Amino acid sequence: MAEITVPFASPAPQHFDSDVLRGGLLSRLAVVGALLRFRSTIGSDIARERNLGDYFCSLFLATLLFTAGYGAVLGMYQPGIQILYAGLKLPVVVLGTAMLCIPTFYVFNSILGSTLNFRQTVSLVFLMTAAVATILAAFAPIAWFFTVSAGTEGFLIVLHFAVFAIALLYAERLLAAIRELLHAITGGTSVPRTFLTLWLVLVSAVGTQMAWNFRPFLSEGPFVTGTRSLCVEALRPAIDGVESKR
Repeated sequence: MAEITVPFASPAPQHFDSDVLRGGLLSRLAVVGALLRFRSTIGSDIARERNLGDYFCSLFLATLLFTAGYGAVLGMYQPGIQILYAGLKLPVVVLGTAMLCIPTFYVFNSILGSTLNFRQTVSLVFLMTAAVATILAAFAPIAWFFTVSAGTEGFLIVLHFAVFAIALLYAERLLAAIRELLHAITGGTSVPRTFLTLWLVLVSAVGTQMAWNFRPFLSEGPFVTGTRSLCVEALRPAIDGVESKR
């Protein structure tokens, strides 16, 4: 039986060359495909400190664009200026959280025996933010559909929290896998997975508080409320409602 060939088909690439990140905008976004399919190449490049500057710029750009897009979806619950506001605020929350948490990640990794330097640590943290942003971008069409069709703020809050939880879980698995690869390549001490889990709890707390400070995202209002309070204040109405029923 004759073999059927597809004339214009080409085999999928089996490796990723980070030199491609030195091109324009679309070339830099190639890091997203590498993040999904060529983790070992990324881990090897970070271990050898190859093109770390290009990785940083590409991961930062991917995070910025994808979180801005998802932020715009958040703002569509109250169409108008809120779309712009939320699209500007969500990248600040995600990137700001990463920058605030880099020092703890570096210091405690070093205390626990990691040989990663500061530049490698920064690359890992922004690898995490790009992973989170990629999952947000994947869920953006679904979030948009429920935003324009459901019209219930309570449901949308639960939906967005679930999406962020899934994104953070994926980022945790990716970060853990690449860290293990890095330690295998460099021969350093393998830092316990428990530390990574605890650090991501810290990241979640910082990110939630920062998002609370930059509220509102769904409801109509100013760019920020300007009031100081802890994010747990959001639970007060529910707590008061339970206590009033006793």
